[in-house]
Amino acid sequence: MPSLRLAHHPTPAAHRLPRLLSSAAASASASASAVVAAAAASSSTSTPHLSSVDSSHLLRSCRSLRSLLQLHARLVVRGAISADSVRTLLLNAYSSFRRPDSALAVFNSSPTPTPSYGTPSSDPTPPPATATRRSASTACAGALDSETGALIHREIARRGLIGDVFIATGLVDMYCKLGMIASAREVFDSMPVLDVVAWNAIIGGFSQSGNPREAFALFRRMQVAGGAPDSVSILNLLPAICEYSALLLCREVHGLVIRRCLLAVVANGLVDTYCKCGSTVVARKVFDRLAGSRDGVSWGTMIAGYVYNSRYRDALELFQESRRFNVKLNRVLVVSALSAAAETADLDMGMSIHSYAVEEGVYFDVAVKTALVTMYAKCGEMEKAELLFDGIQKRDIIAWSAMVSAFVQMGCPRKAISLFQEMQMDGIRPNRVTLVSVLPACADLPDLNLGKSIHCFALKSKPDRVLDVSLGTALVAMYAKCGSFRSARTLFDGLLHKDVVTWNALINGYAQAGVAEKALQVFHQLQSIGQHPDSCTMVGVLPACALLNAIREGAFMHGMVIKYGFESDLHVKNATIDMYAKCGDLPSSETLFLETKFYEDVISWNTMIAGYMHNGQASEAIATFHQMTSENIEPNLVSVVSVLPATAYLAALKEGLALHSYVIRLGFESHVPVGNCLIDMYSKCGKLDYACNFFNQMMYKDIVSWNVMLAGYALHGEAESAISLFSQVRDSGIEVDALTYLGALSACRHAGCCCLGALLGACKMHSNIRMGEIALENLSRLEPGNAAQYVVLSNIYAQVGRWTDARKLRAAMSLTGLNKTPGCSWVEIKNAYHAFIVGDQSHPQYESMRNLWNDLQAEMEKMGHVPDTTSVLQNVEEEEKEFFLDTHSERLAISFALLNTEAGTEIQIIKNLRVCGDCHTVTKLVSRITNRRIIVRDSSRFHHFENGICSCRDFW
Repeated sequence: MPSLRLAHHPTPAAHRLPRLLSSAAASASASASAVVAAAAASSSTSTPHLSSVDSSHLLRSCRSLRSLLQLHARLVVRGAISADSVRTLLLNAYSSFRRPDSALAVFNSSPTPTPSYGTPSSDPTPPPATATRRSASTACAGALDSETGALIHREIARRGLIGDVFIATGLVDMYCKLGMIASAREVFDSMPVLDVVAWNAIIGGFSQSGNPREAFALFRRMQVAGGAPDSVSILNLLPAICEYSALLLCREVHGLVIRRCLLAVVANGLVDTYCKCGSTVVARKVFDRLAGSRDGVSWGTMIAGYVYNSRYRDALELFQESRRFNVKLNRVLVVSALSAAAETADLDMGMSIHSYAVEEGVYFDVAVKTALVTMYAKCGEMEKAELLFDGIQKRDIIAWSAMVSAFVQMGCPRKAISLFQEMQMDGIRPNRVTLVSVLPACADLPDLNLGKSIHCFALKSKPDRVLDVSLGTALVAMYAKCGSFRSARTLFDGLLHKDVVTWNALINGYAQAGVAEKALQVFHQLQSIGQHPDSCTMVGVLPACALLNAIREGAFMHGMVIKYGFESDLHVKNATIDMYAKCGDLPSSETLFLETKFYEDVISWNTMIAGYMHNGQASEAIATFHQMTSENIEPNLVSVVSVLPATAYLAALKEGLALHSYVIRLGFESHVPVGNCLIDMYSKCGKLDYACNFFNQMMYKDIVSWNVMLAGYALHGEAESAISLFSQVRDSGIEVDALTYLGALSACRHAGCCCLGALLGACKMHSNIRMGEIALENLSRLEPGNAAQYVVLSNIYAQVGRWTDARKLRAAMSLTGLNKTPGCSWVEIKNAYHAFIVGDQSHPQYESMRNLWNDLQAEMEKMGHVPDTTSVLQNVEEEEKEFFLDTHSERLAISFALLNTEAGTEIQIIKNLRVCGDCHTVTKLVSRITNRRIIVRDSSRFHHFENGICSCRDFW
């Protein structure tokens, strides 16, 4: 480069000097200009002379590469380049600007000194020329240029300086910093004389390069060779101890530190090492013993240690203590405290730390701003997080990665990918952390092609094409969540390094996709290689047992949880509660649930509510929800979505309306999953108009919204409305799924079933056995699992006296697994649910109910009603058959509701079976006599009885 070639040019003429000086004034700092001007004013010659002190000051004042190049030229012009101290500063300056080529040119222009190794000298400092050469090695290492470093090594060898301990140590340090640990070891082993600095350089190199075993061996070898470890030796060894998490070795080094009186110097390093070995208790003792000598670094190290060990509350308490001691904040202290606030979602504490950082001027550090972005994001304040991120002027890769991760964690995968692309457009090259952060976004969308692109990018970024554990794990998880299990398994099997998190990614992927057998298979493979599961493993494998309804396997997993000490982990406990509930063992779920009440965890309550619903115990689900609110545990979105199906199951309209108002109060009404549950609830509670209105008012609808509404129309026998809605969803551009077609077909099928059912009912009315058999044959194809149709034909056989055929049909039902379920009806009165089974006379109010029904029956007889005893299968007298009819479950429920509600109150009944013909007729008459609206939801559809008319028009 031109400025360096000036070293070989003659001194410029005097008439050129003013122009050079004006150029220097324009490019150097004000203080440098003053020095040059003073030198020019004090010189009587045409070429002012600069002392080495002035030159050193000018070099330290350079703030840009251009000013450094210009200053280098002027130093050559003024003859100030010959001083070794100036050359050393020039080398270091070029190194700081990442210009190893210029540094090497300066080094090559240095005169070769006469070696004097082994010659006694009163000055312990190496000769200036030697110091210059050592600086050249250091400068090259700082530039991370292995080729230039090798050139310097060859030049030193050519000049015969390789035997100098200072130069050789500089080379060892250079190679270590370049990651060329083998070359560093080669130089170290060739050194004739080793001092503690040389030992420290090689120990630090192996310690930092991920080879702790060799670092330990060298440390012991140094002691055997008579070397006395100093504070630098200890500090260089500590990262190796952290790598191994070798607590015992840490204690040994601690003892050595005390014996050599080095504690004051290495105490912070010891605190950090103890924390990374998992012993925060001992670390805190070391920290406390520092007492008066603790500085901001000490406090920051201890707080960071607590965060490293997930002891976030301890970290925040220590931060508050540091404020009481007026400790000056630093970057590590603030970043660590913000991490603790983020993990505990303690927004108030996070905002306090933010204020402290602004007050003490630490806020402007990019790392602090990045930590603030993460904190606000994890506390749910994404607007503040985005605002802070946009305000970072010089965003580094860490800031970009943090924001990408924040979007992913807040469920905004598209924003995460958009930001990832924006980062690359800004010229920022993604690193491992960025890729690990963005891959979950690919899985959430899912976008398999983008995930594959990131996989290719990651491989191209690795010279050896070997993925590290974290990136490999993220890729396995991405492929699994995208459903590409072949790619996930191939990648998993090809990873050279796998930890338990990698195994968890594959297990969770299989479990979440419903491939439970594979999840359990991978778990047992994990055990077979001697790898211990962690709590996340159990959280992944327990749902797999639930999917398979494998209670024995689930109990075995519960035993594993206890064996490895995970029973106190709330996530594991919730997964175990869920497993037992889904396997039908509610008592075990309830026992474990009682143990979680101490934690006041809403997830545990949600799990138990969902467990009750899974087992059809809707009343218990609703009761658990009320118990949760009574214990001041605020329900979340999942709570509402879990309990609304219970109200739908029971057709508990009042409870559903109360929940709807609760949803509005909490601000959940706009959430699509909640809206879908409300549509389903209103449909199943007989309020199809409410369901339609809510559906039409929804601002955002997903395919589930349309499917639920279609199912509602089908349930109410509204085939035309269902077909119309199906046309709308196709025209809306939303991609329909199998359930959409199923909903539309169900409505059409339901219409067909109603016609055939009506035909079968007509056959029963007219005792037409042949036509009834044909209707049953067609119905069995439409609804092969519906026993009610067989019961109707059996009734036809019974009413014409063909008891043998009736018994044969019942026997055929038993052989095919179809059994007549006892009729049961439910009614809600004053927020309590009352169940009635056919023939049940044990109810406390039975006598009053019976008397009321006798009165109603008398009124019905006046209206011309004659009981249709053909529904009674028992071969008994006619009077006894009428008694059997009167004890049908829906009649018991209606009479109980009439006794316990005010006149004019609407009655809602749920029945598990199809309503028989006589009960249907009787209910129409009761609605007219009592002037009540009676809604009955049977296994077929809704019946709205009002003023003697049913909405089904007697076809069901």
